[in-house]
Amino acid sequence: MLMQSHCIRPGLWTTVAAGKKLIFKIKHSRGRELRMQWKQIKTLFILCFLALNMYLLMMLINKQEESEFALPDTPELTFEEQLEAEDITISADLPEGNFSGHNLPLNQKAFTEEELTFFEDMDNQETEVIDENFILSVFENPVSIPDDADSDTISDLVKSNILLPDNYTFGSWNQDMNVLIFFQEKNDFPIYYNQSGIVLVYLNDANEMIFYTQTMLGDDKSSEREEESLIEPRRAIQTLFNGNRLENGDEITNVNMGLHTRIPLESEQVFSPTWTITVNDDESFYVNAIETRITPNDELTFLTGAVSFAIEKIQNYDDSDMTDFVLAHLNEKLSSNQQSE
Repeated sequence: MLMQSHCIRPGLWTTVAAGKKLIFKIKHSRGRELRMQWKQIKTLFILCFLALNMYLLMMLINKQEESEFALPDTPELTFEEQLEAEDITISADLPEGNFSGHNLPLNQKAFTEEELTFFEDMDNQETEVIDENFILSVFENPVSIPDDADSDTISDLVKSNILLPDNYTFGSWNQDMNVLIFFQEKNDFPIYYNQSGIVLVYLNDANEMIFYTQTMLGDDKSSEREEESLIEPRRAIQTLFNGNRLENGDEITNVNMGLHTRIPLESEQVFSPTWTITVNDDESFYVNAIETRITPNDELTFLTGAVSFAIEKIQNYDDSDMTDFVLAHLNEKLSSNQQSE
């Protein structure tokens, strides 16, 4: 019995030893896996930390470069400095003082019989008055304009042949349609390009006056209006500049105050004090002196409309040799202008 018991013990111890060995191997394997996972986690932490450091370093470098190359703040340029930078010059004599005015409502004037007696002494003119407010007068013998005529000469020549001449001022000679333009004046200011207050003198190819049309606006019969402050001419030029109407190298050659249509109504028209600004002796802009609104001037478009208006007026009037002559000439002007476009 004793020997049998002794023989069993080694097997038992072998089993126990094997179990301990297995447990040791399992623990050792798990420990090794944990150590490997920790090394991986530690490696990831290190890589993330390095990436963060690189990102922060790049941000720091970029910020330093921006601070090194950033332009210092420059003070805002004055209007004069802006003009100088764009090589824009003002050669016109700018009116000075404090300017005030108001909008002016005006109606179409009907010429009176007494006023029309003026034409009884005009032996060289055949005249018709249409609708009491539109004068058509033809020169029986064309009136020549001297080759060397200046503005004063042209003004004197035309005014000696029209009704109520002191109410008009010479505006321009449009070479495209060969027409002399005289603006009506109100309160010593010209009313720019308005078909209800203008004299248009039509010339032939020899620059001779052959006929003219005349209209006039009446007096302001509204109650006395309160004066408003008007912008100065330099501010009007600045309005053009800010509105991108002036180009590099432009020259402001003329600045004058006048009146321009603000509200064209059928019963009456409202006119606003307006600065007319001429650029390079060629192009003109109108700047409302109360509202600083810009209106470009297209003289040829205005004349085209004025000729069409005259044709319509005359066609509805009595047919005669005089009106046939005028209509033929006006239609020729209109046709020539359309072909040139």
